[in-house]
Amino acid sequence: MHRSGPILLASTNPAKQAKLRWLLDGLGLRSITPGDLGLTPAIPEDGADHRAIAEAKAAAWSRAAGMAALSSDGGLVIPALGDKWEALRTGRFAGENAGDRQRLDRLLELMQPYHGLQRKAHWVEAAAIASGGETLGSWQANSPAGLIAEEYDPARLVPGFWAFSVWRLPGDERAFAELSPEEQDQADDHWTRLRRQVRLFFDQV
Repeated sequence: MHRSGPILLASTNPAKQAKLRWLLDGLGLRSITPGDLGLTPAIPEDGADHRAIAEAKAAAWSRAAGMAALSSDGGLVIPALGDKWEALRTGRFAGENAGDRQRLDRLLELMQPYHGLQRKAHWVEAAAIASGGETLGSWQANSPAGLIAEEYDPARLVPGFWAFSVWRLPGDERAFAELSPEEQDQADDHWTRLRRQVRLFFDQV
């Protein structure tokens, strides 16, 4: 791909678009969204892991847009829930049409029997860049270990990144979504780790 060409932020989720844009910030790339192009294609979310799903989404979006596309896929890993939870279905576990509030309420319902360190969880996020339907690069990163809070403030729910309204780092009573961007960077979360890998890729293009 050419550094001078545009790149699609391959998501219809505004919060996800903002994160994808942040991955590219400072690289001199012109990013556009599906809405800018009037695109609303049906994009598959199938794959053996988050990295494979991110690659499939980036490839499909790049074909639909006719340009390079940056996509991501992630999920929450909750060991205590065992077979009751599948990280690959984090966004859909409460039903295909569930809203963020319904997802949060269902997650806290599942976690009700667990307390303290039993509520340990971490996030896995993958990103991929594709052009012409072909993967150019893909990466996966884990967040630090965190804990799922026992309640949340509906007024502070973060649209698009609902899980961060109940996920917090050990020793901090605030939900991760309540941390400032600077504090999140210092926590060296999964997005920060992905950003380093994406920037290394573009340094070598």
